[in-house]
Formats: sequence, C-alpha cells, structure tokens
Amino acid sequence: MILEDSWYPQKRKAVYDGVIALMEKGLNPYTIKVSDIASEADIGKGTLYDYFSSKEEAISRAILYYIKIGLEHTFTRVKDQSKFKNKFHEILHVIAEQVDSNISIFRILLSVGATQEFYGYLSEYRGELLAHLSKIHEIYDHLAKCGVREGAIRDGRDPYYRDMVITGAILGFSQYFGERYFNPAVNMERAMAAAYTILLKALN
Repeated sequence: MILEDSWYPQKRKAVYDGVIALMEKGLNPYTIKVSDIASEADIGKGTLYDYFSSKEEAISRAILYYIKIGLEHTFTRVKDQSKFKNKFHEILHVIAEQVDSNISIFRILLSVGATQEFYGYLSEYRGELLAHLSKIHEIYDHLAKCGVREGAIRDGRDPYYRDMVITGAILGFSQYFGERYFNPAVNMERAMAAAYTILLKALN
C-alpha cells in the first residue's frame, strides 16, 4: 500500500494504490486491465478517465508515485541514523525488505537505462525517472558526507566514482538473496558486512 499523501486527490490516490496492489500480486503491468484497477481501487471504470487519459498513464503515474514516496521514506530512514555504517546498513535493510516484492523501486531505477524493456509504459517518463535517480544520488551524497566527517572514508573522490562504488556495494549485497538457498553458510549479516567492507576499501 502506498503511503498517504494529501497532495493527491483521493480518487487519483485510490487508483495508484490499486495499480500497486495488483503489481504486488504479481500482475505484469502490460496485462492489467482498467476493470482490474477499478475493482482494486473500488471506483467505477469511467472514474479512472476523469483523472488519466489512458490506462497506461494511470499505471505509469502509479509506479512513478510509488518510487517517489519510497525514496523519500528511504531518505528519512537513512537520515535518522547517526553513524555512517548505520546509514549504509539502513539502505541495505530497505533493499532486503523489497527483495520479495514484485515492484521494487531499486529494480526499476537500476534498470532505467533499459526503461522500454523493463517497463514499457514508462518510456514517456524518462525525465521523471532520472529525477528519481537524482534523489538516489542525494541519498548517496548524504551518506558520503557523513563518512567523510567521521573519517571512515576519504574526501575528494569523484562523485561519479563514489556513486558507482556505493551502487556496486549495494548490488553486491543484493546478490546474496539469489544465493541464500544454495549457500546457507552466508547469512544476511555476513552479506551486509561484506558490502560495507567493499565500500570502505573502494573509498579509501
């Protein structure tokens, strides 16, 4: 369920929640019907067209809204942590919470280079997806500045390199979930520790 946001009209918000609920059930966005959305959102089929020009727009806007709220929530959680290591671990906890979700904000964003192949409906919203990527870099910048203040990592790194390292460490951690059933000797705590070590070594 998408978090409440009073900026969005109630009916539009209901459509967003309905789309996300359907995707979380495993429905491919290409196969979702207007009747599916209307049923899930508890609105009439015609009501959807009062707020969106097409089913595709409704689905695209729902995904983009979900990403926006998810990133804001992630940033709040990261900022609530006081230490560099804890901030990084909080990002990993967010990833872990989304692993079994059928709509992961990080999966979408990390696939932005292949938007049309990953979510064809989003091809017209590339600018907004890139704006969401900028929010990820804002989170990374906040994380890195904390690390420099603590002396955990060195200052003066090229931001592009720094962000690539953080993304790489996160992706390395994510790999654990694909292997967890085949390698029981590695638990999530060990995977988090390995990702943090990668981060420190690459940024020092």
